[in-house]
Amino acid sequence: NNLQFEKKQVVYNCIWEPQSNIDSNLPFVIVPIKNNCKLLKYTFENFKTNNFFKHGNIILVDDRSEEDVRSIGVDYNVSYLRVDNSKGFNFSMLNNIAALISHNLGGKEIILWNSDLWHVKIDYFLELLRRHRSEESVISGSKLVYPIQSLHDGDSINIKEHFPWKTEGKYKDTIQFAGVRWVLAPSAIGNESAFVPMHYKRFADKEDPCVNCDTGVETVTGALQIINLQWFIKNGGFNPSLSKNFQDTDLCLRAIEQGLKVMYFGKDIYFYHDESYNFYYNNNETKMDRQLFSDNTLFEKLWSKKLPTLVF
Repeated sequence: NNLQFEKKQVVYNCIWEPQSNIDSNLPFVIVPIKNNCKLLKYTFENFKTNNFFKHGNIILVDDRSEEDVRSIGVDYNVSYLRVDNSKGFNFSMLNNIAALISHNLGGKEIILWNSDLWHVKIDYFLELLRRHRSEESVISGSKLVYPIQSLHDGDSINIKEHFPWKTEGKYKDTIQFAGVRWVLAPSAIGNESAFVPMHYKRFADKEDPCVNCDTGVETVTGALQIINLQWFIKNGGFNPSLSKNFQDTDLCLRAIEQGLKVMYFGKDIYFYHDESYNFYYNNNETKMDRQLFSDNTLFEKLWSKKLPTLVF
């Protein structure tokens, strides 16, 4: 009751350079990144090896980079979207702007794709897309696994900081994301407690029958989401006030609230996700900053009263 909110107008200045061969019949794959050309080249080489450029229109979203990210986009003939603003990192707006452009180009689907997300093999992606369309889900995600090979020397910073009991490579080739479970945590807005989404079966065997399956869920991670673009635009896209966290869950819950289908497809398919690689490249501080607290507070304010009847 004592929270103070304010409206803040933020101007996003954009430069758009489309690739030469956009095909509106293919999904638009949105890949945001800030700096870290080494990672971007690694990811695009993974796309090239798996012939992914043939199966999607790749939009490279350059978030205020000082490094020459654009030249890499030119080398791989992908669309380039430069987004500058005075506020700072806003995952929601980076994807919203790219989604609007995709919609204006006649796209039917967008795929959110983190810059540290890689194909195991293209067959898994094609199967995921087939299941998404066959099931007619409005949002779909898949099983994400910590990669065996990466750009790290040893363990990732994310693992060392947040999961130190899994160092010395014990986390590799295990589950990073396989759906969520709701747990009670201390409230951010003065309630006794609040439900928050936690990654289900993190560090489990990827063949565990609890994760090696297809099932309806309340939310899938924004690291990899296939989204019905017409619905996304009609519903206002991601909440721009959730700049850093919970915008993916908020979007999925809005779909669930409308009686629509959100699916997790993990049966015999998976992708590699080197969680937070680019975050730590650009920011050596902790993830637990003021923006994360703001997002947590707003998410609880929006959903705390609805969650008990919506997801249980």
